[in-house]
Amino acid sequence: MKKAFHFLEKQEDMAFATCDKHHNPKVRVLELMKTEGHTLYFAVSPLSETYAQLQDNNRAEALAWKGGISVRLEGKVHFDVPDETCRDIYNESKLLQRLYTSYKELAYLRFVAGRMVYYDLSETLPIENTYDFDKEDLPVAPDPSVLENRK
Repeated sequence: MKKAFHFLEKQEDMAFATCDKHHNPKVRVLELMKTEGHTLYFAVSPLSETYAQLQDNNRAEALAWKGGISVRLEGKVHFDVPDETCRDIYNESKLLQRLYTSYKELAYLRFVAGRMVYYDLSETLPIENTYDFDKEDLPVAPDPSVLENRK
């Protein structure tokens, strides 16, 4: 599992899949902003299709790959990212700063993986490891009093 997390920490972009109202999959590439264990952070426009789909259905899947290694994660999205984390994400991303004038223009999400599949095809005998995270391992949402209004 450490190999998978180490691999994810080095990734900049990930394929990120949601479903529309008719349950049709929609995949796009999102910049991975931050990792904390099996929680990944992303930023999207609140006017985007991605945001709207995640409001209707918070289940998603993410995939990172490089060379013969890939990590696929299934989980749920939560929009309860603390304001300080949102500011840090914005301030550390040249892309977000180029596209948006303020961190408040974005919706920040944390994607909590419930399952992770690690593939390594670079070995003579390919490696496939699946990890199911116990509910006790999932991070607890921050106290709402800590969250600031970004509107």
